Amino acid sequence: MAMFPWLTPPIASNDQDWVLEYARLPQVEWRAQGKIGLRNIRNFRYQSTRDEYVHDWYDAEIDISQLKTVDVVSSYWSGTAIAHLFLSFGFEDGRHLAISIETRRSRDQQYSIWRGFFKHYMLTYVLADERDLIGVRTDVRKERVYLYPLQISPETAQAVFLSYLQRMEQLDGQPEFYHTLFNNCTSNILHHAAAVSDEIRYSWKVLVSGYADQYIYELGLLDNSLPFEQLKKQCLIKRPEKALIDEDFSRLIRQGVERGS
Repeated sequence: MAMFPWLTPPIASNDQDWVLEYARLPQVEWRAQGKIGLRNIRNFRYQSTRDEYVHDWYDAEIDISQLKTVDVVSSYWSGTAIAHLFLSFGFEDGRHLAISIETRRSRDQQYSIWRGFFKHYMLTYVLADERDLIGVRTDVRKERVYLYPLQISPETAQAVFLSYLQRMEQLDGQPEFYHTLFNNCTSNILHHAAAVSDEIRYSWKVLVSGYADQYIYELGLLDNSLPFEQLKKQCLIKRPEKALIDEDFSRLIRQGVERGS
């Protein structure tokens, strides 16, 4: 036993008593002819802001050639400087799968920006149904959530998705600590984007994540036919009071949001 155990650096590990939201890591099975098996797709049905939910996961097979679109989701819970960003991938059959990069917390941990500086949380990729990752923010937490269609080719969308899946596999075998500045949701999104485009560079607007959507616009990856503030207003998800998070959720949140060619 070490003489000063508090000086022993923490070790990244996937073996902890996780809160139920993070209990299962997504699993990837590479199959023939562009088919990919995805396990542990989260689809929780949230009932209140007090973390009450019906838990559920499902498995699916996707054909990578059927992946056509990517949307950036930007969610604000307080003010304008900080937002949580994640991507949602759209398939030809109307299905959407969202991937959110988050802190993986154990049952004795609560989220804190400051603790994220000190190897307190694991980094995790949550693969989930949009009804889970977007629905809890729009309908339950009542956050301001924006859905921006990216102006990229299907081939680029597929490359980004594959990059995400490879990163999931990497974290499954070699866990990493989350870091509030250097290993968070926006920094990892930037890493995936840079993997498919050498024009992507780091910006302070990525660090101050509430302005990351504006940076994406300035890169020409959003609809530049509109001024940014007008586009942002158009891309705000508007949900009627007492709306149901049902099978039609993904289609309804895209009403009024135009996707360019």
